[in-house]
Amino acid sequence: MDTATTQDRKAAELEIVTFRALREGPPYKEASGWRLAPAVVVDVLLHLMVGLIVATLMGAESWLFFTTLVTTYVTASFVHRVLLRRWWGVTIGGGMAQVRWVDTETGRTPTLVQLAVLWLFASLFSLLTALSGG
Repeated sequence: MDTATTQDRKAAELEIVTFRALREGPPYKEASGWRLAPAVVVDVLLHLMVGLIVATLMGAESWLFFTTLVTTYVTASFVHRVLLRRWWGVTIGGGMAQVRWVDTETGRTPTLVQLAVLWLFASLFSLLTALSGG
């Protein structure tokens, strides 16, 4: 591939859009926050529920319970938001709220690498927000 072709290629832009916007085609209209909030809440509660079930079944003491809960939560979050989102195209919360991440040029699900980077930055942002107290 020559440098001219590489320079002409622009980076893929990702947006969260509604299923309806996908059916209507480009240009895709970004989904509102009112649709995003329930999707995030459902997904976070799902990950927390998986973590609580596993930690409870382990029957661990307090520090081990917390460690198991956090480890399972992070693992469930990664599997659900990266691997299953790549496979299904949407998370469970996103499906219920009818929103999904798409590449604005193609309308397709982001790549596995893009989803992993999105998950990593969202996780770090959430952790820093929680540690800062607001």
